Amino acid sequence: MSLLQSVVRGFLRGAQGGMTSKRGRVTFYKGRGAKSTGKKTKRGGFVVQQHKIPELMVPDLTGFELKPYVSHKALKINPPIVTASDLLTGLPISQEKSALE
Repeated sequence: MSLLQSVVRGFLRGAQGGMTSKRGRVTFYKGRGAKSTGKKTKRGGFVVQQHKIPELMVPDLTGFELKPYVSHKALKINPPIVTASDLLTGLPISQEKSALE
């Protein structure tokens, strides 16, 4: 295989989307970007570290009237297009200047 062929072959392989676990060796494991929640021990065990586990803050939704989805029958609302001049004319600039001083 000549140098030009190997360069072209490299470009073509790179265009396939990068290295995946199917393209590597048997021991290659790429993962999907998940964070580790602990560390491995010398004997092959795994110790979970509590400060690495994400804590989800969920509000209490008892008595909440809205449903968790939007129906396909809902009407499509087209909001008005807002331009930069509309934003500037809508702000009370005189009140903001007095608040800064």
